Amino acid sequence: MRRTSYFVKLLFFNIVLVIIAVSFLGYIAYYKTSGLMNEKIDKINAQLLLQTQLQLENSLQSVESAIIQFTLLPSFTSILNDNLTMNSYDNYVKVKNMVGEISSLYSHSSIINSLEIINLEKGWVLRNGGVLPITEVYNDEEMNQLRQVASGSTWSKTTDSDFFQYTLRVPFSAFDRFQGIVRTKISSIDSFRELMANKDLGQMTMIDDKGSVIRNITQYDLRDQDVNQIAQMTQSQVKQVPQGNFLTRINGSKYSFTFRHSEKYKWTYLSMVSTLEAEQNSRFIGLFIFITGFVVISVFFVFSFYGTRKLYSPIKRLYHMVAFNSSDKLNVQSQSNEMDYINNRMHAFFQDSQKLRGQLHIQKNQLNDFFAYKLFQGEVRPQEIESNLGSDADWNHFCVLTVQIDTLTDTGYMDTDRDLLLFAVKNMLGETASELLVLNPVIMNHMQVVLLGAEYQNIDTFKEELYLLSRSIQQVVKQYLRLQVSIGISRPFHQPVDASTAYGEATDALKSRFTQGREAILYASDFDVNDSGNTGKYPGFMVKELIDAIKFADVEQAKRALHNILAEMCSGQYGYRYCSMYIFLLLMDLIKISHQSDEMFISLFKEKPIFQKLDQLLQTSVQELETWIYGHVVEPTLEEMLARSESQQKNIIKTLIQIIHDEYHSELTLEACASRLHYNPNYLGQIFRKEMGSSFSDYLSHYRLNMARRLLAETDDQIQEIAEKLRFSNSQNFIRYFKKMEGITPKQYRDNLVKHKE
Repeated sequence: MRRTSYFVKLLFFNIVLVIIAVSFLGYIAYYKTSGLMNEKIDKINAQLLLQTQLQLENSLQSVESAIIQFTLLPSFTSILNDNLTMNSYDNYVKVKNMVGEISSLYSHSSIINSLEIINLEKGWVLRNGGVLPITEVYNDEEMNQLRQVASGSTWSKTTDSDFFQYTLRVPFSAFDRFQGIVRTKISSIDSFRELMANKDLGQMTMIDDKGSVIRNITQYDLRDQDVNQIAQMTQSQVKQVPQGNFLTRINGSKYSFTFRHSEKYKWTYLSMVSTLEAEQNSRFIGLFIFITGFVVISVFFVFSFYGTRKLYSPIKRLYHMVAFNSSDKLNVQSQSNEMDYINNRMHAFFQDSQKLRGQLHIQKNQLNDFFAYKLFQGEVRPQEIESNLGSDADWNHFCVLTVQIDTLTDTGYMDTDRDLLLFAVKNMLGETASELLVLNPVIMNHMQVVLLGAEYQNIDTFKEELYLLSRSIQQVVKQYLRLQVSIGISRPFHQPVDASTAYGEATDALKSRFTQGREAILYASDFDVNDSGNTGKYPGFMVKELIDAIKFADVEQAKRALHNILAEMCSGQYGYRYCSMYIFLLLMDLIKISHQSDEMFISLFKEKPIFQKLDQLLQTSVQELETWIYGHVVEPTLEEMLARSESQQKNIIKTLIQIIHDEYHSELTLEACASRLHYNPNYLGQIFRKEMGSSFSDYLSHYRLNMARRLLAETDDQIQEIAEKLRFSNSQNFIRYFKKMEGITPKQYRDNLVKHKE
C-alpha cells in the first residue's frame, strides 16, 4: 500500500480546483485587463514609492535620533571642553569610554558605517577609535567649510556616491554658537535596497534638489542626456504638484513615470516603467497572465500541499497510532489506503475489547484486595464502602480475623518460602470461610486478614460460629501444609467503617499467642482482661542468677537460667504487654553487664528500632526468642567474660598465694579470703583448685609444713612454740601432722639435721 495514497487524493482534488479557478480568472484577465495594465502599474508604483519613502526616511530619522541622543550623553558633552590631543591618563580614559559609546551606537544602528567627532574650538578629531589633531586631518579650506555649516543637521551625498553623510552641529542645544561637528556615514547600498527594482514594475531612483540623479538608472539602455532629460522633466512636474505621474517618450520608447517629493530632505522619488510591450502586442499580456497564473498555481500548490497535509495530519496520527500499537504489523502494506487499514483495525479493536472485559473481570478480585487493604488501614470513606459492599447487604455483625504462621522452625520450610506459604494459606482461608466472607483475605504484615459478616442477631451465636471456623482453618492448614497457625479475633461490630479498629484489636490479640502457645485462638476481649489482670512481677532473682552465671563465664548455668526466665515470663501468667516489657528489661540488663554495651546495642538494633525488633521477635516462638537472645546477647557476653576471667583468675590466685605466704601463721580460711576479695568462696575454691591443682586448705597446710621445716632447721624454738606460730590447736596435732607428712616427728627431724651437720 502507498502510505500517502489518501493524502495524494486530497491533494489532487485541491490542485484541480485551483487550476480551474486560476484558468477562469486568467481568461477574464487576458481580455479585460490588458488595457489597464499601465494604470495598475502606476498605482502599484505610487504605493511602492510611498512605502519606500517611509522606509528610507524612517531609517534616516532613526540615524538622526541615535546621533542626537549620543550627543546628549554627559560623557560626550564633557569632552567638548577638553583638549584630547594632550597625552594624559584622564584623556585616555575619556577617549576609551567614548569609543565604547560609539561601539554601542554601531550595534544599536547597524546601517551606520562610521562616526567622526570634530572639535573646532579645541582642534581635535576623534575617528576610528583614536584622537588626531584637526590640522592632520583637514586643511584650512576644509575647516572653513566645516565652520560654515548652514543648519544644525543636514544630509548630503558624498562625492563617491557610496554613502549618505549626516552632519550635526554640537552642542545640539546651542542656537548661536557651536563648538564642533558630528558626522556619520551610512551606506547608500543598504539604503537603496529600499528602492525595489523589478522589470515588470520598472526601476526606482532618487533625484536631489539640484536635479542630480542620486541612484543611476540601469534597467533601461539610456544615455546621460536621456537621464538628465528625465531629471529636468521630473523637476518641472514637482514644481506643479508634489506627487503624481506622467508619460513621455525617450528614444522612441514610451515610459510611465510616477514621482513623490519629500519636503523634509528635498528629494524626489521616481519610478520608471516602459509601456512598449503592453502597447505593441497584447501577447505579452497573455504571457504575463500565463506566468502569473503559473506562479499562482505554484503558490496555491504549496498552500494546498501544507493545508492538505494539515488536514491529513489527524488521519496520519491516527493511522500511525493504530499501526504502531497493532500486533499485525506485517499486514499494514496489504491495505488499500490508510482509512481502510484504520477501519479494519478498529473492527479488530472492538473484538479485543470484548476479550478485555473478561480479563477485567479477573482483575476485579485484585481490586477487591486493594480495597480491603485500604479498609483495614482506615483509608476508605463511608461512601466508598457503600459503593463497594452495597447499601442493602444483609450483614448484621462483622468481625476481623488475623491468621499467622506460628513458626517455620523444624517444619522443612525455609524462610524464603514464607510468601508462597502465605498465599497458600490465603486460598485455604478463602475457601473455608466462603460463607461468611465479606471481602477476600489479604496479606498484611505477614498475616492473613479477612473481614467476615453474618446475619445472626445473637452475638454469642456469631462468636461460636467464628470459633468453629477458626478450628477448621487450623485443621485445614495443618493437614495440607503441616503448619501450625494462630488466629486473632476482634470484637464484633456493626459498621464496616470500623474494620480498621477491629484489625488493630485482632492484631493485638494475635500477639498474645506468644504467651499462650502455638495454635491459639485469641479473642480481643479475653486478651484485654488477661493483660490487665495478670501482671506478675519481674523475676529479678532469676535474672541475677543469669547475670552471675555470665560474669563467672558459666555457659551451662547461663543457658539454664535464660531458659528458666523465658519459661517463667511466657508461662501465661503475664499479659502480652507485661511480657514484652519484661523481655525488654531483660535485654537491657544483659546488655548493661557488657563492657561494650554501647557497641552491642548499636549492632543489635541498627537495622530496626529496638521496639520494632522486639515486636518482631514476639511474633515468633519462645524457642526462637531464646535462641536469638542467647546467640546475639548472652553468648557474646560470655565470650567477653571468659576472656576477662582468665586474666582475672590469675590475679586472684596470685593474691591468694600472697595472702597465704604473708599470713600463714594466722587463722586463715577460704571464707575469710573470699570476704576480703569480695568473691564467692565456692568460686574462689574452684578457680584455686583449677590453677594450683590442689585445694586452698591443702596448699595452706603444705606451705605451713615447709615453714615448720624451716623453723626446725633455723631456730631453737620449742616444738610447742612452732605449733602455736603455725596455728595448730596444740602441739600434739602438729606432731601428728608432721609425722604423717614427713614420716618422723619434729624432734627426730631436728636431731637428724644436727647429726648431718656434725
